Amino acid sequence: MSAFTFTLKNPPAQRVDCSPLTADKLGDKSAADIAALTLVVGNQKVRVDALFELSGDDLAEIRFEKATDKLDHIGHGMSTGTITINGDAGAYLGQFMSGGSITVNGNTHIYTACEMKGGEIKVDGNAGDFVGAARIGYKNGMTGGTVIITGNTGARTGDHMRRGMILIEGDAGDYCGSRMVSGTIAVLGQVGKHLGYAMKRGTLLLQQPPAHGLAGNFNDCGSHTLAFLPLMFASFKKLDSEFARVEPFSRVQRYAGDLAGIGMGEILVKI
Repeated sequence: MSAFTFTLKNPPAQRVDCSPLTADKLGDKSAADIAALTLVVGNQKVRVDALFELSGDDLAEIRFEKATDKLDHIGHGMSTGTITINGDAGAYLGQFMSGGSITVNGNTHIYTACEMKGGEIKVDGNAGDFVGAARIGYKNGMTGGTVIITGNTGARTGDHMRRGMILIEGDAGDYCGSRMVSGTIAVLGQVGKHLGYAMKRGTLLLQQPPAHGLAGNFNDCGSHTLAFLPLMFASFKKLDSEFARVEPFSRVQRYAGDLAGIGMGEILVKI
């Protein structure tokens, strides 16, 4: 058996809602049934076979070829299987995902892993704003799973994040960890301004001190040796990530905040 593959015929002019194209929703359908499905493109409905060339037969392993950032909602609500995207992905990649894995060999648009519940997403490139965040007007961001970004992320990474782990091998944008309730965000590169803005709980783990410093409403708690950090790095060894090759450390400078709220979040900076 070979992966069921959607090869984009031409770059679409309008955004495409790809949420129906997951193993959960296609498992009982034939290739002809899938070809006849309609996707929302802009304000119209277009057949799948008008947008994609279809090949392969294994719906547990789905591929998108020649993908562009106009392909939104890939992996929406998926609970099983794998999706590989060769090219860029649009907005809301992996929204509500609870299991399985997604790999993107390219960049992603806004709201990657939006309100994700479980599974794993790896972006071999850059991700836009609001990685692992909640949608506007909602309070529950990512509640489980692992997100790996090999490049950089935009602003508001982990906004309203409640559980799970986001690992950023490059830089994170402004307001990283904003309004964070729980979970872990680790960054090997630099972070932008307003780190941990209004965070309540959770952990921001930094390989290097923030270039813009920390806000005054984070309290310097001094240097600490934290025994859980080597255990966390040991868990990274199973990941296909630069984090698997980071030299473990346990000595950090700890900052508690945001003291404008309940102040139970922490920023840990390697020393």
